[in-house]
Amino acid sequence: MKKYFLFCVIFFLSACGYIPTSKLADRIFNEKVYVNVELNAQDPKNSIFVADTLKEVIISKLGRKLALKHEADDIINVKMNNLTFIPLVYDKNGYVVSYKAKLDLEFNVVFKDGKTQLFNASGSYDFDISPNSIISDTARFEAIRYASSEAFDEFISMIAIKGYKNGN
Repeated sequence: MKKYFLFCVIFFLSACGYIPTSKLADRIFNEKVYVNVELNAQDPKNSIFVADTLKEVIISKLGRKLALKHEADDIINVKMNNLTFIPLVYDKNGYVVSYKAKLDLEFNVVFKDGKTQLFNASGSYDFDISPNSIISDTARFEAIRYASSEAFDEFISMIAIKGYKNGN
């Protein structure tokens, strides 16, 4: 039964032309990537959290090497457009006990051949806090980390689809 199920899954995935997003991204990005996250003057600390997360994600999800700007094949410029913490749930006393962090990022990609493309992506993350307290640095960092990762996944999906449509 297991063999039959495995055969069906493999047949279905190969028959429908499934290609993992990471493989499509391999066709788009070269080996060395430079990531530049523009620091937001109003929120420099959170911009640094975004930069660290995006660099980590490029290494772990895409398997690319980070490089200096003059050594890089592709350059990804990232701008943090908006970061908001939206109250979601209140307790019986009216204190916020759950928030949603919503992050909007703008990706401007400069490819090795000199072409540039602009992408807007967003990510969000829901998290709880103790009643009658403020958002701690740890909770804020974790929320920004997950929202950044989600926005990057959306960006990769958009660029992969665009690359697939263009035959790149």
